[in-house]
Amino acid sequence: MNIKKITLFLLAVIMVFTLAACNTRTPIEDGNNTGDGNTVVDPTPEGETATVKLYFANQEYIMTGDESLDHTIGVDREVKIGEKPIEEVILEELKRKPEDEKLTTVLEKIKVLSVETAENIAYVNLSGENLNGGSMEEALILQQIVFSLTELEEVEGVQFLVDGSKRETLMGHIFIEEPLKKSDVED
Repeated sequence: MNIKKITLFLLAVIMVFTLAACNTRTPIEDGNNTGDGNTVVDPTPEGETATVKLYFANQEYIMTGDESLDHTIGVDREVKIGEKPIEEVILEELKRKPEDEKLTTVLEKIKVLSVETAENIAYVNLSGENLNGGSMEEALILQQIVFSLTELEEVEGVQFLVDGSKRETLMGHIFIEEPLKKSDVED
């Protein structure tokens, strides 16, 4: 009977030490420790980038109107990923002039109000301000946006909105009432 009591006592002591060891914290030493035992973790570490394919207008096509030329040309660009959705980052990058002098953007004066993706459709809400131009400019705007966004795996088409509402056309030339796929706006 004595052996049973000693064995039970030793088992209890071992369990107490084991449980106490499981509750030990090892402090993490970095600049994100708040001092109260909590560590702040940045969900998007600095310097995290992604390569995206952006489509820019072919300067030679714009100057000559030669339909045998590609209207837009794809360029791989390294972009910084932050708190913004990748679709928004892409639209911001499309407004920046490309490094290649043979390419240009027709989106510089276009204001993007918002972009969201739902059920494989990117909803691009543009401001009605500065939405004027010819059929070539309208086609290039649509191509730059549709081609670039549909490079994303989760985007099959783009629904354009103007000031939050569906419109028949963007600038009076190309119908945008339904989501546009790449094949709808190809050269």
